[in-house]
Amino acid sequence: MVWFLRGGRIPVLLLLFCLGLCGSSGLSGCGTGGKPDSGTDQLTGSELEEAERLFFRLTREHSLQRDTEAVAVADVILKQYPTFGRNDEVLILAIDSEVRIGHRERALNLTDQLLQRYPGSPEVDPALARGAELAASVGDSLRGAGYHVSLYDRDPAGQTGPDGRPLASPFLSRLDLDQLTELAAQRPGGAMRPYLGYLQVERMLADDHVAEAEEVVMELEDRAPENVWTLASRDILGGGSGIVGAGLASEVRADLVGVICPLTGRYAVLGNAFFDAALLALEATNTEMGTAFELKVEDSEGNPVAGALAARRLCREEGSIALLGALMSSPTVATAIVADHWQTPLVSPTATNDRIWELGEGIFQTNLTGLYETRMLAALATTVMLKKRFGLMYPDTPEGLRYADVFRAEVEAWGGEIVVEVSFPSRGTDFKDPIMTLRKARPEVLFVPASVDQMVLLGPQLDFYHAGSLILGLSNWNSEKLREKSATVLDRAIFPNDLALFPARWTSEFRDGWNAENYPREASTLALKSYQATRMLLDTIGRSEVTSRVQLSHALRSRLASRDFEAEGPGSFAGTVRMFRSAEIIPFPGGRFTEAWQLTEGAAVDSLQAELLEAAEAAADTSGN
Repeated sequence: MVWFLRGGRIPVLLLLFCLGLCGSSGLSGCGTGGKPDSGTDQLTGSELEEAERLFFRLTREHSLQRDTEAVAVADVILKQYPTFGRNDEVLILAIDSEVRIGHRERALNLTDQLLQRYPGSPEVDPALARGAELAASVGDSLRGAGYHVSLYDRDPAGQTGPDGRPLASPFLSRLDLDQLTELAAQRPGGAMRPYLGYLQVERMLADDHVAEAEEVVMELEDRAPENVWTLASRDILGGGSGIVGAGLASEVRADLVGVICPLTGRYAVLGNAFFDAALLALEATNTEMGTAFELKVEDSEGNPVAGALAARRLCREEGSIALLGALMSSPTVATAIVADHWQTPLVSPTATNDRIWELGEGIFQTNLTGLYETRMLAALATTVMLKKRFGLMYPDTPEGLRYADVFRAEVEAWGGEIVVEVSFPSRGTDFKDPIMTLRKARPEVLFVPASVDQMVLLGPQLDFYHAGSLILGLSNWNSEKLREKSATVLDRAIFPNDLALFPARWTSEFRDGWNAENYPREASTLALKSYQATRMLLDTIGRSEVTSRVQLSHALRSRLASRDFEAEGPGSFAGTVRMFRSAEIIPFPGGRFTEAWQLTEGAAVDSLQAELLEAAEAAADTSGN
């Protein structure tokens, strides 16, 4: 396999069973130059005793989360005792410690060492899975995809889901065409090649590159003519559904969206409010855009089986270009599995299980907008509040790392600087050490993508140790629990509200047209989310002029990852951003920043107040004359 080092395109052959990349961290890469013995312990006598003593110390330092010391001990073992029989475990512990320290590139290099030196170790498969997550967290999608492909090639049957797709399909399906092409070229004879080719054909057809898609299909038919993904690739090239194990659907209707919600049964009140709000959004969209969209509703009965059957009817028989629903998490999971099977985008505005989006590349949860919110907070702090020095404090989880990476990239794009980064154990209770590290760097703003439960513990300690920074968090902080327990110690902390993704006028439209007296409060709350999601879905279909489900999935993914924010000055953030103040949750006081917004270069670069800036400059020139 050919890998490409970050920061340059230097090809390095990584042959998992023969030769590999030596790590660039402080830990030993290749020992004395000979291949380590992965089967037996060649140490004897005092050397074996010393290696075992150091290994015991390593496990102790690691368990106590003294990670710098653990990495140092691991380095000694790998350099001085390269034939120690437990060095695969040494590398695993060192990888974990490097991750907790925040040295993700070093952790990846150590992962490569493990793969090249101990291919028969039982640690390899979990290391490949973790390496894929870690590579994704540092933005190295190609490297992460390579780990996924290696894992599949080691055990194709075990890495295939019940729907016939590789378990890694949600990750691989997010790669762009160039990445897929490069990955496929690296493994032309691998077990994953037909599925990668299928994804290439999807992308090419979505971009109207029919000739290139034909070439890929011809290659697949030459290499693996009977493979199900070769047959599926030929099917979609000929205009079929390309769905493994399924019959052909009705012709997809770009003007039809299927809605799934409980119209009968225990949750009928909530379901009817959900659908009524979707109808209100349909009317508003068709009036505004001059379109003729339709909604087709199916009753889920609040039941997973009924929800799955409804999804199948809407996808296969009705030809819906997308689905909306299905209110609660359990039927939404069932609906998502069917939608993914038929490659139909599903937009879920209300399900609370935060992993439903992992069920497929076309599954979207509009009530989980962390990456969008992260970008918006970075823009707010740099272009409106004019902050320059930032800190990151995040839980040591793949999700925490991802938020930290996005915030760092956005701040730097807006001209800010990250002066300190610290992570903390996701289940920790004592945060003194990372907070003291923060204090030394004195950032103006601290971004903390933590959960409510984590902030209930962390907030008082940030206050007690006088962190001294303006604190930013995600919309999950818009919580009564956090307000009641920690709002006083998080005074002036800033976070988005739950509707940051949508234009504020959509909320006003809903409130003007919704008869709240017909429904209980909790039904109206869900109805607002249904209205916003329906407006967003229909707006995306109309503006992108898509005609296929695959095209719509790409359009939705692009929109939900957008870094464009519908704002017309600091005051507009009052509709999308909240703040703790005097133990209450209040709108962001954007009006205080209006003058700076109009007169600074930052606002001009953002182009949201270009006309006001030009007027201010003209007035200044006139007064100067």
